[in-house]
Amino acid sequence: MENTAEKFADTVGRKKIADAVGVGLTAVSNCVVRGRFSSAWHEACRQLATSAGVDCPPELFGQKGIPQTPEGAE
Repeated sequence: MENTAEKFADTVGRKKIADAVGVGLTAVSNCVVRGRFSSAWHEACRQLATSAGVDCPPELFGQKGIPQTPEGAE
């Protein structure tokens, strides 16, 4: 299943995200509508995700993830 900003916010909690990064709920909702969060929020959200036991992919913050090398490729 694709990990989206909306799924992440709903799982972790929009209020928890807002409190952790020092913004209002409207700012979090605006990011959900855009489909990504501010890159400045990544570390705080990563910590929330760890506590919630969910992934926090960098792509949700406009960052590139580590490319996956196909098996057997050199």
